[in-house]
Amino acid sequence: MRTSTSPPNAYAIAERDVRAAVERYDQAFLAAVAAPEDPDKTERLLSLYVAGAPERDGMEELLQTFLERGWAARQGALGYQTVESVEVEELPPAGRATSVTCTFDDAVVYDAVNRAPDGGEMVVSGGGDTARTAWTWVFQQGAWRISEARTFETWTGENRCPPQ
Repeated sequence: MRTSTSPPNAYAIAERDVRAAVERYDQAFLAAVAAPEDPDKTERLLSLYVAGAPERDGMEELLQTFLERGWAARQGALGYQTVESVEVEELPPAGRATSVTCTFDDAVVYDAVNRAPDGGEMVVSGGGDTARTAWTWVFQQGAWRISEARTFETWTGENRCPPQ
């Protein structure tokens, strides 16, 4: 909530910081699913969530599934994420913001343990899908962290994100 006592650029700074948090999240996610056996990478990703949030629990379950099944993922050549909007509702220290992202996901999930009979890679799933997601961020322990996420539009087999 903007007030007359807030510095005029405080909201712009908070928006910039949320956009940077989105970028950190995207990088941490890609690193964690590429190496789900690496606790440094998975903990870096999980630290970007509010402790005890259902979203964090869901991500922890996804990473555990990858680990148990011997899966890993790698980003495709065309995948990207754009931040379509950021709305800062409350400034830190009790900060709250919402970002909307559009993600074109062309990642490939593959079996990192077993090989196909011909010795090639076994692909579990291939990408090429688009998702538009609203993320709720709260400022906690000196950083913007994810408390909720809601995907509200998806398209299979096509890129519907704005150009980079």
